[in-house]
Amino acid sequence: MHYSFDYTQQIHYPHYAQQVGPLFFKTPRKCQYFGVCAEGSGSQIFYLVDESEETGKGANSVISMLHHHFEYKSYRETTVKLHMDNCTGQNKNNSVIWYGMWRVLTGRHNSVEFSCMEAGHTKFHPDWHFGLWKVKWRHYSAETLQEIAKSVTDSSRNNHNIAQLVDDEDCPVKFFDWKLYLKQFFKQLPALTTYHHFRMIKESPGVVFVREYCDNDEKQFRLLKNRVVINPLSEPTELPKRVRRNASVVLVPRD
Repeated sequence: MHYSFDYTQQIHYPHYAQQVGPLFFKTPRKCQYFGVCAEGSGSQIFYLVDESEETGKGANSVISMLHHHFEYKSYRETTVKLHMDNCTGQNKNNSVIWYGMWRVLTGRHNSVEFSCMEAGHTKFHPDWHFGLWKVKWRHYSAETLQEIAKSVTDSSRNNHNIAQLVDDEDCPVKFFDWKLYLKQFFKQLPALTTYHHFRMIKESPGVVFVREYCDNDEKQFRLLKNRVVINPLSEPTELPKRVRRNASVVLVPRD
């Protein structure tokens, strides 16, 4: 299965379609969007992260939502290819590569491959789904996170856009400290930013195959530390939630 994932620009709510001029709420709430697109089916999961739940846009957040997607929303594939942009702070870093290797070593996948776009190229399939939703959002009124989720569902008549709340009752999203957890098993990949393709297979446990571009020769590096045994049932430590801000809004007089 081929997946693509990315963040889009955060939004503020309450949001009103007929609003004219500056926002008259003093402190609107923020909501982050993270999309995981299954390109084979044409559907995308929209992870809606309220400001009280978010832990930043770093590797921990990206890996936690990818992990949730694989556990609850995937097609139980054994071979997966992941496409991402070239942002080193979010995607193209050692923690994300380590996570792919961890999935292979624990038997969750037989093969994991990451591919990055070249620097300066940031638009790919998730942005099509984000754009489809934004067309709906411009003419939508929403005061709560649940209404924002409904705007995602209503933006596609064929259910190609699917909303996922972090605090969903059936399958909540948990944010873990993956960076600290994976660091005890793996070593850093030298010159990571120069490569665009990364591949891990179960036949070569602990080894990552890298290429600068798709037509270059592969190189291999062993990232698994010596004498390390990974328990497939172990989990990283869950990150503490931020202090939840008062959800009420404050009106201020208009000039």
